[in-house]
Amino acid sequence: MSHPEIILYHCPTACSQVTICALEMAKLPYEIKFVNVPKGEQNSPEYLAVAPLGKVPYAIIDGVGMAENIAILTYIATLRPDAGIFPPIKSPRDRAEVYTGLCFCSGTMHPLIRGILNPQRMTTGEQEGVREMSTTLAKKNFKYAEKRLADNGGWWLGTPSIIDVYLNWVTSVPRRANFDYSAYPTLDSLAERLKQAIPEFTIMLREEEESKAKLGF
Repeated sequence: MSHPEIILYHCPTACSQVTICALEMAKLPYEIKFVNVPKGEQNSPEYLAVAPLGKVPYAIIDGVGMAENIAILTYIATLRPDAGIFPPIKSPRDRAEVYTGLCFCSGTMHPLIRGILNPQRMTTGEQEGVREMSTTLAKKNFKYAEKRLADNGGWWLGTPSIIDVYLNWVTSVPRRANFDYSAYPTLDSLAERLKQAIPEFTIMLREEEESKAKLGF
């Protein structure tokens, strides 16, 4: 089976770990190039020459750049539709539900966790108000995701998919800020379910630990 040449720009602990999981599920070969975000490498002239928005993940696919995690995940899933990255899409509603999950993680939750952990990136003024409002809104969205998973057998779409991997990442990041998970037991246990349901999730976690060690995280 033919495959594209893929270079993935990645930072350990970032949402690019979700992209790695999808690549592993698709059994696609790829090369990782590290971007040390805590050291500001995403804003270096060298990286901006590759990825103009200075974000990770960023993929070079057959020599052409691709930004935004939703786009990259969709590309991988389309390339390998039988890999289980998305459940089988049989109707327009199925496709819409996939994108509901992806957009919830990327567009709704991701900015909120940035506001919790790094409010200085959201304002030039007082930071505690940004953190407080981000936490309030995160709780609202945690509640929504908790109910959706609880009503669907523990999975966003009723069956394991890359959306659950993304959701695990975006809802686990606030642990670093001592976020209280007691009201969200289904979300709190998502990683353990993923370890059982998606073998590549465990591979990704192992690669994360190796990558953090390489970069001294």
